[in-house]
Amino acid sequence: MTRIAFLRHGPTGWNAQGRIQGHTDIGLSKAGIARMASLRLPPLCDGARVFVSPLSRARHTARLLGLDDGNTDARLREQNWGAWEGLTRDEILSRHGADAFLRAGTGAAFRPGGGESTAELHARVGDFLRDAAQGKGDAVAVAHLGVLRAAYTLATGWDMATPMPPDLDVSKILVLSLDGGVPRIEQLNLDFLTRTA
Repeated sequence: MTRIAFLRHGPTGWNAQGRIQGHTDIGLSKAGIARMASLRLPPLCDGARVFVSPLSRARHTARLLGLDDGNTDARLREQNWGAWEGLTRDEILSRHGADAFLRAGTGAAFRPGGGESTAELHARVGDFLRDAAQGKGDAVAVAHLGVLRAAYTLATGWDMATPMPPDLDVSKILVLSLDGGVPRIEQLNLDFLTRTA
């Protein structure tokens, strides 16, 4: 059985401003670089195969954590939010209605701002998990908020229409076990370690 540790990239300027990034290739902020450079991965990740989103914020995070770019995999990209990218939550609600995020989360075919539906995101993350399960040994995936949420959803059945479950801390590491590509929660909220000088 394969274990895979999912982690989100470090903070960016758009994260601090509450802007949706999606496929827009925003780099880490100075604070994000400092944060990720101060951390290291727990022993569970030692010797694991590495998979990284092609977006620069994920690739930079991988390098800061002592990982090489590994296997760049486009299926680990953030959800494509189309015309919503660069906007804040309030800007989206004022332009597209109070139920904009509800429609984005539950509509199988709804593509926010002409981007990618939640169903499409789940399908590509599920495809990635099935392929990762075929490899030898454990794996680490450096990805994005939407990808972590999709992996959690595939493992738990969360419908994504309700607020994010309080037991999921996306600033930490989500570990899944894959039995034939079927994910289940192995460990929630695994802590990073602090790098010592």
